Amino acid sequence: MNASHRRPASSLPLGLWALALFALGLWLTRRFEAPLVHELAHWQALGEVAFVASSALAVLLPAASNLPLLPIAVAAWGTLPAAALLLLGWTIGSLLAFGLGRKARPFVLRHWPSVLLAADIERLVHPQRRLRSLVVLRMTFPVDVLSHALGLFGQATTAREVALSTLIGAAPFALLFALVPTMSLTLQALVLVLTGAAFVLHARWMLRRPFSRPPGTPPAACS
Repeated sequence: MNASHRRPASSLPLGLWALALFALGLWLTRRFEAPLVHELAHWQALGEVAFVASSALAVLLPAASNLPLLPIAVAAWGTLPAAALLLLGWTIGSLLAFGLGRKARPFVLRHWPSVLLAADIERLVHPQRRLRSLVVLRMTFPVDVLSHALGLFGQATTAREVALSTLIGAAPFALLFALVPTMSLTLQALVLVLTGAAFVLHARWMLRRPFSRPPGTPPAACS
């Protein structure tokens, strides 16, 4: 299989794992909502900072997820404040991941120059409608994967574009996740099942997409 197809497949288990952790957070909140909200009321500012920081960390570390904390945040602070804090953390994390990718780019290209064959992210960004393209990508790719990829391989992408595309493209998902804890148990189960199915279908679609190499580059090795 071509190396360009590995990332969507490897991101599927991470997405389903985050969804499972979110379901665990919903269960814990339903069971222990009163004591959790009572404790957070005494540490609201610290709790909000910690929630934003954990959201940013979840973007930096793809295996991490703070979604189990979201139902608790919704119960403590409300739907819209929790969604805004989640989106703020995602935006900060995207900028940090983008910056780290830029710093690591010379090292990666010096030691593994062939990765450019499998990570031509710029071909997905329309040169005249860059922000619109990045917003669509934000709504299509996992926020952590895209942020690291843009930092490493998105030579024309700026930090401003990363921040704006995250704020716009990730906002519907932040609001959706924040609304789920307010739904009935039946609706919660339905949303989780549909989201899991969407992860699987998206991964299958990405795996079947043809890979186009930049002109003049040799074929990548298969494994």
